[in-house]
Amino acid sequence: MKIGNNLKKIRKAQGLKRSDLVKKLRFAYGENALGYRTIQRIERGENLKERLSSLLQLAYILGVDLNQLYKGTEYEDKAQLEEAAKEVCITSSKARGGIFRYSDSAILEIISPKNSGYVSMFLSLGPNSKTRQEQDPEGTIKFVFVIGGEITIVVEELERTLRKGDSVQLNSHRPHHFENRTRGKATAILYQNPKRF
Repeated sequence: MKIGNNLKKIRKAQGLKRSDLVKKLRFAYGENALGYRTIQRIERGENLKERLSSLLQLAYILGVDLNQLYKGTEYEDKAQLEEAAKEVCITSSKARGGIFRYSDSAILEIISPKNSGYVSMFLSLGPNSKTRQEQDPEGTIKFVFVIGGEITIVVEELERTLRKGDSVQLNSHRPHHFENRTRGKATAILYQNPKRF
């Protein structure tokens, strides 16, 4: 059985037309979203080897585990790491995305590849600095891992302080910002999915 059979079965079980699926993909992934014809080719088994990045997009939007797309196919018994290794993308420091300066001492740099469907960021907060308040569209999540120092995350009225090695995941459609209330520097890696800009 082909992966496309599983995709079609899952899509139809959710009452989605291909065009509905495309709309959801475009909302989540913007210009990097799969198109109607690509989905059609995958479902018909016309793509000899579907790219892992395409399958990850589809699994995310359909709310299923990647294993459900592989189940019963020729790829089920193959190590998924083998597939993932073919999708490695190294981004040099000169080819990264943008840098956002909230102030001279509060800086956010995009460190993920420009063509990815998610965004990874490096946050640097100087002493007593903070980011501006942000609010992402519904369904967006942020994962934060503190590399050094101490960062306070403020989500509406809720505050949590994270120290080096701590992490948190938040539904970032709620108004939020990050603060360093100490006299030292604080740094963190942020991961946001899906990509919204």
